[in-house]
Amino acid sequence: MESLSAWLDQVQAQGVKLGLDRVRSALALLDHPQRTFPSILIGGTNGKGSTVTFASGLLTATGWSVGATTSPHLIEYRERFRVDGSLPEPEALEAVARDVYGRLEGQPGMDQLTFFELGILLATSLFAGQEVDAAVIEVGMGGELDATRTAESIVAGIVSIDLDHEKYLGTTIEAIARTKAKIAPPGGVLVTTEVRPDRLAIIEEEAAAAGSELRAAGRDFEYRLRDGAIDYRGPTWTLDEVPIGMPGAHQGINAACALACVEAFCATTGLRAPDPWQVATALREAKIAGRLERLRVPGAPAFLCDGAHNPAGAEALAAALTERRRPPKRVWLVASMQDKERTAMIQSLLPHVDEVVCTRGLSSPRFEDPEVLVEQFTSQGARARALPTAADAIADLSRSLGMRDEVLVAGSLYLIGDVRAALGFPVS
Repeated sequence: MESLSAWLDQVQAQGVKLGLDRVRSALALLDHPQRTFPSILIGGTNGKGSTVTFASGLLTATGWSVGATTSPHLIEYRERFRVDGSLPEPEALEAVARDVYGRLEGQPGMDQLTFFELGILLATSLFAGQEVDAAVIEVGMGGELDATRTAESIVAGIVSIDLDHEKYLGTTIEAIARTKAKIAPPGGVLVTTEVRPDRLAIIEEEAAAAGSELRAAGRDFEYRLRDGAIDYRGPTWTLDEVPIGMPGAHQGINAACALACVEAFCATTGLRAPDPWQVATALREAKIAGRLERLRVPGAPAFLCDGAHNPAGAEALAAALTERRRPPKRVWLVASMQDKERTAMIQSLLPHVDEVVCTRGLSSPRFEDPEVLVEQFTSQGARARALPTAADAIADLSRSLGMRDEVLVAGSLYLIGDVRAALGFPVS
């Protein structure tokens, strides 16, 4: 292996190939690193990354060593992996990759691994090498055939279920709910904060089929978010007015899912649960880049970055914008993948912006052409124009907008990575 970067370029060419057999074979060749620690698997449509951040922070607060893996990354690939809240050093991740490559090279089928599958192999190998006590893992796409299911997690959480990735998961809520609910761990616990009856009925069916104990919001645990603080009632925990570090009412849902997952996880594994002070500290200090994140640099307007990239995410972002004071002018800087359903996103967010600048990200050939986006936005009544890259857009908007104005960056997490890089915000 020349380098991890070269290996990632190689597997990127495989595209998306859902399935579990390749990863299971690879994990066997690696002596099953995923079995050296218990884990929580977080699935759903929106809120997965935030929920992983909350859950891993809760476990880390107790003093346990905890691995966490999320996707996608914003700037550097190593952002996908954390141990005790910290990114691995580049050299350490390279060493793990060399070891994994050396043990898989030449083995049948291993030249067919995908980009995401390699990430799961690196995460579990890194966590095993660091001898973590536990891990929290974010589902990539769907659930039933997602590579993360090979982690053999004993607790899983489903935050919410909405339309997304229809090309791969199906075009109906029923089909998407079915595949996402199949992360229910056999003999383990499945937690959900999804309360809509059509989704919940399918989650209940899949939990029963897997022999998984279902813990559902409103029935087995309760929560309420008020003024940025959460009340929570679970089987063993009672929490009152605990502040949450991440803004937005939707973060109350994510925090509640994390609390219920950690509560079940500690009861199942026997790991010491965080005490109320540790819970409060973990929820207050939880941060994840690109989720209603406000960035400022001298001589430029504020940049409000949010990872909303599907209709449900845009709806949650619109609700959060409604609660914020509107600046004199707000411009939406947007990029979007070609396969995304954008009409509902546009309708949710257009009332909150004065103008739209369409661009494309640098990290993937799947970004839609900015001129195509302009046509779609103008057909919806927006004032829209195109600029080639995020850096071009930042330079233009920094000249044309005032210090009290705001740029809303939404439509793709990869776009947020480009914006953060152009503004000079490092990996964190």
